Amino acid sequence: MRAGIVGMKRRLPLFVVLLLWCQIPAFAGIGDWKNYTDMKSVRAVASHGNTVWAATSGGVFRFDPSDSTYLKLLNSDGLTTNDATAIAVDPSGRIWIGQQSGNVDLYDPAKRQWRSITDIALSEKTNKKITAFHLRGDTLFIGTGFGVVLFSVSRFEFIDTFTGFGSGVSQPVVAAVHRFQGRIFLATNSGIIASKTGAVNLADPSSWTVDQTVGLSANAFAEFNGSLYVSSATGLYRLQSNSWGTVNNITAAVRIIVPTDTGLVYTQGTDLNMIPASPANFSSLSASIPGTVTGGTITASGSVVLGITDKGIGAMNGALVWELYAPNGPNSNSFYKMVVDQKGDLWSASGGHTGGWGFYRFDRNRWTNYTTANTPLLLTNDCYAVAVGPNNSKWVSTWGEGAVLVNDAGTVVRRFDYTYPGFTGVIRTGSGGIPSYSVPSKAAMDDSGNVWLAGVFTIDRSKTLWKMRPDSSWEVYPGLPVPMDNAFMYEIVIDRNNTKWFTNSLISRQESPVVAYYNPQRFSNTWGTITESDGMTDDRVQAIALDQQGDIWLGTGVGITIINEPLNPVQRISKVFDFSVRDLFINCIAVDPLNNKWVGTSRGVFVIAPDGVQQLQHFSVENTGGKLVDNNIFSIAIDGINGIVYIGTEKGLSSLEIAAVTAKNSFSTIELSPNPVYLPNHRSVEIRGLVADCTVKVLDLSGRVVRQFPAQGGGRAFWDCRDGEGREVGTGVYIIAAHTATGDQVALAKVAVIKK
Repeated sequence: MRAGIVGMKRRLPLFVVLLLWCQIPAFAGIGDWKNYTDMKSVRAVASHGNTVWAATSGGVFRFDPSDSTYLKLLNSDGLTTNDATAIAVDPSGRIWIGQQSGNVDLYDPAKRQWRSITDIALSEKTNKKITAFHLRGDTLFIGTGFGVVLFSVSRFEFIDTFTGFGSGVSQPVVAAVHRFQGRIFLATNSGIIASKTGAVNLADPSSWTVDQTVGLSANAFAEFNGSLYVSSATGLYRLQSNSWGTVNNITAAVRIIVPTDTGLVYTQGTDLNMIPASPANFSSLSASIPGTVTGGTITASGSVVLGITDKGIGAMNGALVWELYAPNGPNSNSFYKMVVDQKGDLWSASGGHTGGWGFYRFDRNRWTNYTTANTPLLLTNDCYAVAVGPNNSKWVSTWGEGAVLVNDAGTVVRRFDYTYPGFTGVIRTGSGGIPSYSVPSKAAMDDSGNVWLAGVFTIDRSKTLWKMRPDSSWEVYPGLPVPMDNAFMYEIVIDRNNTKWFTNSLISRQESPVVAYYNPQRFSNTWGTITESDGMTDDRVQAIALDQQGDIWLGTGVGITIINEPLNPVQRISKVFDFSVRDLFINCIAVDPLNNKWVGTSRGVFVIAPDGVQQLQHFSVENTGGKLVDNNIFSIAIDGINGIVYIGTEKGLSSLEIAAVTAKNSFSTIELSPNPVYLPNHRSVEIRGLVADCTVKVLDLSGRVVRQFPAQGGGRAFWDCRDGEGREVGTGVYIIAAHTATGDQVALAKVAVIKK
């Protein structure tokens, strides 16, 4: 059987048909994907020289201790997925990466080339996980969730697969594999499985033996002093005359790290120990390993490096203190609610009543993580919503501990809860009847600078809706005129009429659903509700967005509902009939500067035209060649300042650069990129910082108009370096002039064009 889909990965063509009204020329940035993941959850490590490679739940990274630098490899770089579970380095320095999906990726750092083996992932096996690698000569032994696979490195093809073993054992999960003295040994969940001495037909289950002496949780093999050792949850063992015997009476849980010339290094609890090569019981190398060890390696200089669950890799310094290393990134791979602030920084919450990892900030360069460990005012890491408030503040809602306020500088400065201003919730166990377990909704700011929050759980129906005025004083209003089990208002959107709209479902929770709205100035009954009986596609509403025309878009369990007239919500309800999303469970909706709707589903992202009639684009893991980190989309946030769409999943974050940015209200200068333009390397000039409805003129230095065209919209325009007749312009300096339809606003800039 020959390995499938083998070859160097290529970059995808740029996505150029994002918008209905034009075809944006491909040039620097637009259409580029980037992925961001947490790489602290290390599953396996390997070394090459003094550099260390780590397979993590968020991809693969290389750490170079000489300069403390990292190389990160993600599915946007060439990995088939980011869920890496095994790693090995061959003698030529190539990196073999096993995936939870069953894919095996081969990366050559010297050539920066990728090859992928997809046969196991495409097989009909139930558990396809790649669990371990063992390279012996030209044969790569691949441990899997169903047995062991043999692969020829030189021929790049499979040699054999073994899934059936003695004593009726079939398709065991292999934790480690090793070849010793012509026999194959497997550490499995059925015990130690070994091929018999001299066995020829290993496809015959009778050619194997199953031994449960070491238990069912062996984790690593090593050759040391001419013998084969195995570690497990029941101790350390050595193979002697075809039977396993305990080593030095070690019967506690251990993990072999690496054999060296001087001894066999292993971990036991939080201790790093070594059995010396010369006769001795053991020696202690260090204590206080800061976490659960998942594997280890030793560098060329003799440094022991451990993979540690949720903390990256650990190495001892000269003072015998463990130091932890991991690339800068988000604190987890969960992105449930996101928002972009007025500076273009991304903020994301990580939880949703089932636990969380705090919240994070990304300034397009570095991540800052906020947790209970580093933020005293944050009393829980279960942060489930984040919103932008006055003066570029951020309001982070938690599950049970109120909301925290982050100022423009990024510092948490205040907590609002039961103590102040009095958010009521449900009664905590042992609290003496005090309803201090408060879950405020996602915050929203109105045009007057007031911040609004609702109580998700409240036993006091007279204190359901809260407003903080610009002077920081609070006012509270009574809740929904519906039964108690409907009073779960998770998210607020405020429309142009100052009506507050509430969604009452979370993806992780399914209360009795209803969409509610509140506006005592506009509606005689103050509160109102909309249900499926009024024309909605479904009562389950997880997503809500206000578009640029003032319409309310609701993502439901069966497609999208649009409220076209918020002042008469029941009378003017329409549905998105585009087939692509009509029957899908909608997780989130975001609106870009061109009023296109970006819709997150379990099948990827759908970009819908402003009126909801037509699909403009669909992004999935499959059609982006793995550039999108996952198909199950939980949140989308759009940076209208820099033209970036952020797509949040439970497996990390993806970003896509788009052509549209938010148009300015006025302008005096415009930005050009690239400048100078080298033809034919560059294909177009991007003109940024435009107001809406601009006309662009290109003039030569004599003042002659070379080209004139309306700006494509979305705060940007593009000149393809051609004149009005479609001919490519010559080398020279050109003036770009942009003006409004009335001519009352004009901006100028110069660009140099150089033909090679």
